[in-house]
Amino acid sequence: MTAQMTTEYVLSEEMQSLVYWSSVYSAADADLDSSRAAYDAMCRHYTLPRDGKIDIEDHHLENAGQMVDVRLYRPKNIKAPATGWPCVLYFHGGGFVVGGLDSHEFLLSYICQDLNIIVLSVDYRLAPEHRFPAAYDDCQFAYTWLRTHAEQWNVDADNIIVAGDSAGGNLAAAVTVALQHTAQQAKGLVVIYPMLTTRFDLPAYKLHAHAPLLTAADGEYYLREYAPDASQWNDLRLAPLLAHDFSDMPESFIAIAEFDPLSDDGKYFSEKLTQAGIENRFYVAKGMLHGGLRLMRDCPEVRHLYQQMLEAIQKMIEKS
Repeated sequence: MTAQMTTEYVLSEEMQSLVYWSSVYSAADADLDSSRAAYDAMCRHYTLPRDGKIDIEDHHLENAGQMVDVRLYRPKNIKAPATGWPCVLYFHGGGFVVGGLDSHEFLLSYICQDLNIIVLSVDYRLAPEHRFPAAYDDCQFAYTWLRTHAEQWNVDADNIIVAGDSAGGNLAAAVTVALQHTAQQAKGLVVIYPMLTTRFDLPAYKLHAHAPLLTAADGEYYLREYAPDASQWNDLRLAPLLAHDFSDMPESFIAIAEFDPLSDDGKYFSEKLTQAGIENRFYVAKGMLHGGLRLMRDCPEVRHLYQQMLEAIQKMIEKS
């Protein structure tokens, strides 16, 4: 940790460890392949070996000639509900640039086991090879495909929770904003430290501009990699917080990290949902950094966030 980080942020030992290992797995240079390889290595560090307690399968969905890879996590040796399995459709974080089917298995395998529901992870196209709205298009397609073909995996099409963290939280929120007034809205929305606006003018961007693990400059870099054309930055598929209508949003759980330049994104999103009369739970993970979800087994505060998320999902899927 740098002196600046030590003086500005009082971090738990677990959070300090995350900062340390993130630096260990940092890319040797600015090369994109190096960045992805380093990120993948860090992800493996926080992912336990598969233990055979759930079924995990990779599948390919075809969208007008474009293949979208997905990973299905399914309860094992448990009878499905009569209406089919509830499902969490998850969009991974990684700034639209890194991440994939392996990067968030540390989380998704446990959601499947702890709630006895299906989890489907989407390997959307990454920037800069694929610019906006490619990632959004893949996620929106995956949701539509899942509703249309729910019986293929014995999924309850009316019990789908759309979820994601960081850039994945952006994609999850954008998909549900677009689903308003279509009669196809998701059952629930779960976003963890999401990036929801492109304006970089909320107070947290200045307050936590130099936060460990994600700085304000990092956030703008990732945005420009995905959407270099600033004329697109008001598009709700990219900046769902800018929507004027939240009247047909699903029940939501929004969690933010206290020490994160994106922390106000989730806060203002929750306020807009509340103003629109949408039931939502807003949770602040004290002392947590962006990306801290990886410590869900090690850090008490992150473990508590995870439990709150599970309770929120369970509540959503139990509602008729």
